[in-house]
Amino acid sequence: MAAVTCAVLLTATASACLPELAGAGAGPSPSAAAPDPFAGRDPAAVLRAAYEETERAATRTAVVSRRIGEREITAQLTFEGDGGCWGEVRVERSGTGEILVDDAKVSLRGDAGFLQDQFRNQPFKSPDTADGWIDMKPGDPAVSHLVALCADGSPARTFPAERTGLRREPDTRLNGRPVAVLVSKGPGGVEITDHVSLDGRPYLVRHAETGPEGRNVTYGSLP
Repeated sequence: MAAVTCAVLLTATASACLPELAGAGAGPSPSAAAPDPFAGRDPAAVLRAAYEETERAATRTAVVSRRIGEREITAQLTFEGDGGCWGEVRVERSGTGEILVDDAKVSLRGDAGFLQDQFRNQPFKSPDTADGWIDMKPGDPAVSHLVALCADGSPARTFPAERTGLRREPDTRLNGRPVAVLVSKGPGGVEITDHVSLDGRPYLVRHAETGPEGRNVTYGSLP
């Protein structure tokens, strides 16, 4: 029943909640000429503050793109609480589905291509609801890649414990907003680029990693 309720909410609110992925605005905002709010600050302190500010938001939206094995996945997700998320998931060259993830279960449904990709290594599971939702345990290996998408959208979980060479590059604009660009290396030499808002609260606008399972998370404006 919870899955059905969330699905209705997803359908009603998806267009309003998703991050702005359009190009930069037509012209500079008044804040573009404002004093640098991070002037003289340690880049590590700026970055940690941005992660914490984003994590504290009661609700946040993000577009998560990543490779998991041979899967290339793009998900438009809404996050609430600790670890919970819901939204649309597109698996390249396979299909599109919806997911609802929390600590108790993972619910999913989708088109034939999405389900075929989902159950590639095991028999199809029959829907648990009349409108096609399938419920599975979060610890089931078959849904580990879906659970990982929610983890990707949690700044507290994606902030690497080991950062080296952290430095601030020239500022830029992202989705029409002025941002500070912070570049570093994570465990294993993974290249990491974080964009932090220079306008208003210092929240994380984008987190990107290179590597075999590179990921890119673009956050919508915080409420």
